[in-house]
Amino acid sequence: MNTRVIDKTSFREMPWANGGGVTTELLAHKDAVSGRMLWRLSMAGVASEGPFSHFAGYDRILVLIEGRGLRLSHADGTGHDLSNVYDLASFPGDGETHATLAHGPIRDFNVIADRSTFRPSVIVTGTGNNNRVSIHASVLAVFAVDGDLLIVDPDAAGHHVPEGDLLLVEAPQQGDWSVSGATAIVVQLMQLEEE
Repeated sequence: MNTRVIDKTSFREMPWANGGGVTTELLAHKDAVSGRMLWRLSMAGVASEGPFSHFAGYDRILVLIEGRGLRLSHADGTGHDLSNVYDLASFPGDGETHATLAHGPIRDFNVIADRSTFRPSVIVTGTGNNNRVSIHASVLAVFAVDGDLLIVDPDAAGHHVPEGDLLLVEAPQQGDWSVSGATAIVVQLMQLEEE
């Protein structure tokens, strides 16, 4: 198990793929041979309505972290209404997705994963103590949204994550982890076995 805390000062600002805004990239993992992005964690502010960037071959999970509502409309006729902070939506990056703001600008947290390589999942734990999360993943990432976190692994080792920073755990111990102190976005990425 390899664990490190990634400081917010190392996050990178970069333009959206469609040029419509700016993304804060927390962390990205690329294939060592091809250079293809395998997964990425990021945050973005959305101040105006419009199309989402196209990511063929990727699955996306979006969490509303600030603002008063976001509607996602997909080309296949489905949609997601994120009415409350910490509502989330899972959708493929291949099709067209259009964002409509309910009541002004929002900010979101994004997970993008190459569906041929990784299967992503996200949960949000609330403020308080000893939120239990069952971990079954190849990579674990925990973002401290609105305060400092204490994360305890199944061996009872504690990991302190300051507000706005990211805990990254490669090959995490499987089982129940505890998350305490503030709101956390818990991302699990399970690497798919090669056929």
